[in-house]
Amino acid sequence: MATKKRLSLAWLLLLMCFLQPAKAQYIDYHQTTVYVGMALPRTNLSDFAEQGINVGIREVIPLRKHVSLMVSADLFRNRLSPQVHAADHQQGFSYTDIGKIYNIPIFAHLNFGFRMDRHSNFRIWTEGAMGVNFRVVTVEKGMIDQTFATDAGTVHYQGSFLTAYDQPKISFATQWGIGVTLFRRYSIGYMRYNLGKRSLTGTRMLSNPHFLYDDGSEAPSDGLTAVPSLVEFNLGNLRSRYHVVRFGITF
Repeated sequence: MATKKRLSLAWLLLLMCFLQPAKAQYIDYHQTTVYVGMALPRTNLSDFAEQGINVGIREVIPLRKHVSLMVSADLFRNRLSPQVHAADHQQGFSYTDIGKIYNIPIFAHLNFGFRMDRHSNFRIWTEGAMGVNFRVVTVEKGMIDQTFATDAGTVHYQGSFLTAYDQPKISFATQWGIGVTLFRRYSIGYMRYNLGKRSLTGTRMLSNPHFLYDDGSEAPSDGLTAVPSLVEFNLGNLRSRYHVVRFGITF
C-alpha cells in the first residue's frame, strides 16, 4: 500500500508539471548544486539515531521550461542513539566508541520550479525522488565490568569488547522537498527522506576476559556465569527517516 501511495504521488507531481500554464517563465539549464543541512530523525527511538549532518551533490538535466530531471548522491552521518545501548549499560557495558550511521542514497528526481516573471530572481520549486540507499554502521568499542557477590567477596568480570555490524544494508529510498532559489545560485529547502528499513544485526566479540576481586587479585571463575566471548545479535529494524533543512549553492 505504501508503494502505491509513493507511485501515485510521483505521477501526480509529473502531471502537475506538464499542466502548469506556459506563463511560468523560468528556463532551466544544466547546472551542478552542492548542499549541506542538518539531518533530524523523525523519531529518535524507532530511527536509532541522533541529530546529524547531510551533504550532497546533484546534477540538473532540463526537460522543458520549468521541469527538470535531477540525479543526486547524498551522505548522512548520524550517531547511534544511546537508547540502543540502554540494556547494555545495566549489564556493565561502557562504550568508548559509539557507532556512527552512514546512509548514502542515490536518487533520480523530478523537479518543478517557476518564477512569476522572467526578470524575477526568486524561484519556487518542489520535487520528488526515488532511488536506492546504502547503509553502513561503524564498529563500536568499550569495556565490560560485571560484579558477582561470592562468599569470598565481590568478583569483577572484566574485559574489552568490539561490536561489528553486518553491512552494507541496501534499501529502497524516497525523498520529497520544497524550497526557494535566489539569483539562480542560492537555495534553501525543506526535505523529507525515507531511506528504507533494514535489520540492525552484527556480532559482539569479547577479548581479554578475567575475574578479579576488589583488591585486583585474580579470582576463580568456578560457578560464575560470564558473558559469552562471541555473540550474534539482532536489534530489530532500523528505520532511516529524516527531516532535513539545507542550504545549497549552484555552479
